[in-house]
Amino acid sequence: MNQGVVAGGVDQLTTYLPEQAADVRSFNVGDELILIASQSNVSFENVDAPAVQALTLNSSGRAIWELCDGSHTLAQIINLLTANFAVDEELLTPQVQQIVAELARNGLLSGSPTRSCLRRPMTFVTGIEDKPYFWWQVAIFLESFRGKLPRGWRVLVVVSNNHRPISDPLAAIFDRYQTDYLTATNYAETHKLDIGWRGGEHHAALNRIEALAVASKVVNESDMICLLDTDIFVYSDLNLDIIPNHCAVPRNWHIESPVFFSTVDANKGHGVDLQKLLQAMGFGDEFKPGGVNVFVSGAVAKSEKFIADCFRFSQALFLLGRAAGADITWMAEMPCFALAMVSNGVDYDLLEDEEILVSSCDEKSLRPGTFYHYYSDPRDPAGRGAFHGSTWCKQDHREFDLLQSDLVSLAENAVTDHERYFFQLAKFAKDRLDV
Repeated sequence: MNQGVVAGGVDQLTTYLPEQAADVRSFNVGDELILIASQSNVSFENVDAPAVQALTLNSSGRAIWELCDGSHTLAQIINLLTANFAVDEELLTPQVQQIVAELARNGLLSGSPTRSCLRRPMTFVTGIEDKPYFWWQVAIFLESFRGKLPRGWRVLVVVSNNHRPISDPLAAIFDRYQTDYLTATNYAETHKLDIGWRGGEHHAALNRIEALAVASKVVNESDMICLLDTDIFVYSDLNLDIIPNHCAVPRNWHIESPVFFSTVDANKGHGVDLQKLLQAMGFGDEFKPGGVNVFVSGAVAKSEKFIADCFRFSQALFLLGRAAGADITWMAEMPCFALAMVSNGVDYDLLEDEEILVSSCDEKSLRPGTFYHYYSDPRDPAGRGAFHGSTWCKQDHREFDLLQSDLVSLAENAVTDHERYFFQLAKFAKDRLDV
C-alpha cells in the first residue's frame, strides 16, 4: 500500500459511512439506474462543483449505490467490490471515491464527506529536457513525492527531447522511482520563436505547455492535472486539504501587477496590461491573476483549443512585451493558462493557500505541504539565494550533478529547515540511485 494513503486519507476511508439520503427517487432504465434527489438535499459545502438534476448510474455505479446504506465505510465498500468483481483494489479505490463524490455532489447522500476523502485522481506533471541540469532536479522532485500520494495519484514526467530515446542516467532515475514518462517536442530546438531568457535555450517555457498537452492524452476527463516546474519539492507531508479538486491557479505577484513584465527591473516599467488585452478580446473582467502551479481537469486539458490558446497567448505576450519595450520576456508563459481558461469559458479559482503559492526565498520557515520553488539564486538579477540566507547556487549545477556534491556539508550549513530538508532529499535520491 502506498504510504500516502496512510498519511493523507485512510481515516476518511475507514470512518466515513455513506448513506442514501431521504426522498431520493430512482428509476430503472434498462441496465441503468437514474437517481433524482430532493432539492433540499443538494447542500454539501465541502464537496465541489454544482449539482445536476439527475444522476445516471451504470451497473458498477449501482453496486456502489446499493452499498451506501450507512453501515459500510468506504474502505469496506471497496473491499466488498474487490472480492465480488475480482478487480484490483488500487484501481478500484479512486473509482469508488469518484462515484461517491458524484452522489454527494448531487444531494443523494446524507452527511458531508471531506474533500480529501472524495478527491479526484491527480496526476502531477513536470516537463524537462534530457540534460544533466534536469537530471538531479527531477530526482529530487520525485524523491519529495515518494510515499506521499494516495492510491490512484501519480507523477508523470514529460521529456522534451523530440521523441528521441532518453539517456541512460535519466532512464535510471525513472526506473528507480518507478515513474511514468512520455516524450515530447522540444521547442527550444525546433522553434526559433521561444520564450526564454533573452530568447536562449536555458528556459524553454513553451515546453511547459507541451508537457500539459502530452499529459492530457493519458488521463481521464474526470481526473485532475497539476502542472509544476521541475525545480520544486514538496516540503514535509503532502497536505491534501489545500489541493483543489477543480481548475485553479495560485495568485502570482508578477501576473497581478497592473503591467505584466514591469516587475522585472530591467524592463523599466514596460509591459502589457492583461486585463485590457482580454477586454479588447471581449472577455470583460473575468480574469483572475494567477499561474505557475496550474490545476486543470482532464476534460479541460484535453480541449485542443484550450492547449492551442495557451500557446497563442504565450507567443502573443512575448511579442507584445517586446513591442511595448520590455527587454526581459521570459515570463510570457506564466499567465497563459489562466488567460486560456478565460477565453474558453472555463471557471477557475484563484488560490490563496501559502503552501501552493510560489514561495519567496526570503522565507525563514514553511508550512508542511508547501510546494517550494527554489527558482532564485545569487546569479539571478535580484541577487538572492534559493533559500533564506543561502549562498548555494543552482546555476553551478547545469553540467555538474548536485547529487555528487558534499550533500552532508551542504545540509549542515543550511540556514532554514526547508533548506536542510532539500539537501536531505538530495542525499536520499543519491543513495537510491547509487543502489
